[in-house]
Amino acid sequence: MRIIGLVLALPILALLFALLERWFGALPHKSVFRRERLPDFGFWFLTPLVSHTLSSLVIGAAVLLIGGQSQTWFTAQAKTLQIIETLVAADLLGYLGHRAFHRRPLWRIHAVHHSAVDLDWLAATRVHPLNEIGMRLFQVVPLYLLGFRGGALAAVAPILTIWAVVVHDNLRWDLGPLRYIITSPAFHRWHHTSEEDGLDKNFAGLFPWIDALCGTFYLPRGRQPVRFGVARVEGPAPHQVIATAR
Repeated sequence: MRIIGLVLALPILALLFALLERWFGALPHKSVFRRERLPDFGFWFLTPLVSHTLSSLVIGAAVLLIGGQSQTWFTAQAKTLQIIETLVAADLLGYLGHRAFHRRPLWRIHAVHHSAVDLDWLAATRVHPLNEIGMRLFQVVPLYLLGFRGGALAAVAPILTIWAVVVHDNLRWDLGPLRYIITSPAFHRWHHTSEEDGLDKNFAGLFPWIDALCGTFYLPRGRQPVRFGVARVEGPAPHQVIATAR
């Protein structure tokens, strides 16, 4: 069952990333098994079991309503090219959607994800269900309308999910010469900082060159952000789904 896999993966990933943080940590390592991390444990199960399921149902319904032929210009190409094109197109749309969620009224929902003050791999799943559904719709529906089909669409989802966990971790990696090509933990941690110079920067999930082209790239050499959390929100920090309704 899916829930068993999540239970088993939790200690394995905790051990793996604890070792990486001890060797390559941006900030001193803190165990994820602390009382203040209880919201993240809730999201660890809520996001894949509830949010992903709901988003899949909504997207499935949208695709049925759209209809269309199964064979398009896209499916006539080589599988490798299909995956590359889907990754680039999905991240371009993800960039636009992510920026939209940093503006009112969507910010209040997205602020749940930014509420983690101890940023690491576990915080990657701290996502409001409406945030998850909205972003997936914003990415998949336009791709489907443009003719993107088949296994390539399904293949990019686990790639983006796994990489999202990696880039949230407490690691100082910036990938050196690849810093403009592939997102890194150092790149994404600047997106989550509550420090003024990092606000509204680094929106891309996979390709930082998108931020570079749009003027939102920020990755200073030799510096790491040290403060995280919600920098601008009215009322209590929305670390729980219910807090967004206040």
